Amino acid sequence: MSRRMDALEQLREQIRQAFPATRYYGTVTTCDCDECSEIREGLNRKQWDEVPQEFLASTGNPTLLTPEAFVAFLPAYLLRALDDLSPHGAVSGLTVYSLTPSREEWQVRRVFERIRLMTGAQVQAVRAFLKFAQENSGDPEWNRRDFARAFEKIWL
Repeated sequence: MSRRMDALEQLREQIRQAFPATRYYGTVTTCDCDECSEIREGLNRKQWDEVPQEFLASTGNPTLLTPEAFVAFLPAYLLRALDDLSPHGAVSGLTVYSLTPSREEWQVRRVFERIRLMTGAQVQAVRAFLKFAQENSGDPEWNRRDFARAFEKIWL
């Protein structure tokens, strides 16, 4: 097995270990638009490991989740994103975007609200995911500034 495949499997296992699969009963999203209603229906009372891959691919926008739901379902998004790390992959693009905010202060605050709900192991798993995504996306320019800023300011 190649070094990249070994690293990918270790990362997948790190994510699974850091985020135990527990049923989520909280508020999924506070918005009532059609997209958020679909997300609410798809995630309501589920564990992250019960979320179908097709659902993530068609409604893969973790930025719409409440901070609690974001943490509860983040491993599903992370693992699905690893299937297609190209900048054009819908799930990978939105997942990376949700973790590497632009300079907008409200976006940075949103990420910190989510991080405060994570354990140390979860933070390390997310950081490892971002590092892997940055190094293996196939496009060295993809979110270069956002990755750099995220590692410097958020995912130290």
